[in-house]
Amino acid sequence: MVSFLLKCVLVVVAIFSISSMAQASDPDILSDFIVPVGSAIDGNLFTFNGTRAIFGSVIQKFSVTKVGKTEFPVLDGQSVSLAVLQFPIGSVNLPHTHPRAAELLFVIEGSLEVGFVDTTNKLYTQTLQVGDLFVFPKGLVHYQYNSNRNELATAVSGFGSANAGTVSLPTTLFATGIDDQILAKSFKSDIATIQKIKAALATSLVIFQMASAGDPDILTDFVMPLGVPSVDASYFTFSGLRDLVGAPPPEKFKVTKAAMTEFPALNGQSVSYAILQYPTGSVNPVHTHPRSAELLFLMSGTLEVGFIDTTNKIFTQTLQTGDVFVFPKGLVHYQYNADAENCALGISAFGSANAGTVSVPNSVFNTSIPDNILAKSFKTDIITIQKIKAGLA
Repeated sequence: MVSFLLKCVLVVVAIFSISSMAQASDPDILSDFIVPVGSAIDGNLFTFNGTRAIFGSVIQKFSVTKVGKTEFPVLDGQSVSLAVLQFPIGSVNLPHTHPRAAELLFVIEGSLEVGFVDTTNKLYTQTLQVGDLFVFPKGLVHYQYNSNRNELATAVSGFGSANAGTVSLPTTLFATGIDDQILAKSFKSDIATIQKIKAALATSLVIFQMASAGDPDILTDFVMPLGVPSVDASYFTFSGLRDLVGAPPPEKFKVTKAAMTEFPALNGQSVSYAILQYPTGSVNPVHTHPRSAELLFLMSGTLEVGFIDTTNKIFTQTLQTGDVFVFPKGLVHYQYNADAENCALGISAFGSANAGTVSVPNSVFNTSIPDNILAKSFKTDIITIQKIKAGLA
């Protein structure tokens, strides 16, 4: 009897442990979104305009502008955030880790030397050009460096957590309370050398902080492709967006994805991107993303955006260049470029390597749902349903 009970307990513990490991980042929520205390519930709640000032700004040293849960509280529970990284000539984003999310970096200006170190101490390096993406797997030490002597560099990083966290290794090691003797032993050096490093960091170090509802977690640094014994930095680089640089705007709304299908290294990293191009008067029709919230960063132009919560309340906003808007996970939403003269361009980050897209018009009217059921559902007649279907076809 005791043996049987013990086995039952062990099975329960094992199931619980597996369930715990399978959730990759932020805990899920049981509501559409979390309203910060004292906040009005309208379109402004889901809009962040603290990134507007980035465009045209002049910086003297590496700068990171964060759009995480601290800066944008409604991201709580949405498992996504982003940061805009600005690199003056010769500047570096010091070696650091993000303990709660992978980082998907998109170069939008200049070039960058990047790299990360896996848990076997293998270094993967790459030179990125405008339009390139690079994924830094969750929790691994990585850096970015603008080695160009003539040009600034700018990048947008997406994270599969509302609070990815940042552990700056120089700061964590040499600007906290770890005893000098322990550091000297750890680095096989002497106390005088450790104190010299500490003194230098105290006067020059810039400290910044970026700060489960997503994909299943993985128990390795990254997921290797089947049948491939080893990979190099090219595996973690996606250059499929280079063609968008300098290209004429499309004639109709266009989405270019950088998700697990297009960029297999994202498997297990709980993050992806989409580039959204809106010609004048175009619309991204009503749709949902079943596996992730969408965090849209408007790079140029203006957009009318909105989503509907599960009580059928609509939240709308007019976005200007530099604004960020969050569409909570699984809710119906849209974007519309109402400007008759100017195109619009957006970058959307997702807290999943495969957020999924459900086009509401197509899912309802271009599938095999019988016409009579649709007619009853929409309280209309079969002729009207068939007219809608013909228009979508």
